[in-house]
Amino acid sequence: MQDRLDPRIKKLLVRLPLSAVLAILLWFAVVDHPWGSLVTDVSEWWIRAAERTKVTRLSFDDGLVVVERSDLSTRSEIPAFSAAPITANLVLLLALLFATPPALRASAFPARAAAALGALLLTQVLHLSFTVQTLYALQLGAWSAVSWPRWQREVVATGRYFFDIIGKYAVPFVFWAITLRLGEEENEAAKPNAAPAKGRRRKKKG
Repeated sequence: MQDRLDPRIKKLLVRLPLSAVLAILLWFAVVDHPWGSLVTDVSEWWIRAAERTKVTRLSFDDGLVVVERSDLSTRSEIPAFSAAPITANLVLLLALLFATPPALRASAFPARAAAALGALLLTQVLHLSFTVQTLYALQLGAWSAVSWPRWQREVVATGRYFFDIIGKYAVPFVFWAITLRLGEEENEAAKPNAAPAKGRRRKKKG
């Protein structure tokens, strides 16, 4: 039986295991803390931009996002959670980008890869923001019940759990797809056919 798998896909699958190892090593050796700090800083800016009174303070400390509010008692326990479940899908996107063979890369691949990384950053900021808001809405006892109406609690919890369960795994594949050569072959094949037609039209006018 003839193998009908696209040779470019074959090469992608062959390259993927080594690319995954490289992405994991890069994550732990270089990227983890700077990227986590960047996502935390941008998330703090985003959350504070939506607050009437700027009370939220986020900090990235040894892999944890530490959440503080200036309007709550300093005697309260300071909430913190691991950033890795939010930011580690960068490893998946990097592995896919590293594994993509040249024949499968779209034109302007570096620019598209940068755009994919930027888009992933934005989704991580949204995910982290939903996580912080869910913490406010559900995990601060009586203050949460008084300050957050039920519908708001449900909205932020739904947003967070969407990213927790589906979103954080799906978005790397979506953003990777914009770096691929999809449909470009058909466009390139159509160009030689269009050129003679233009020539014939100009000849008739003369």
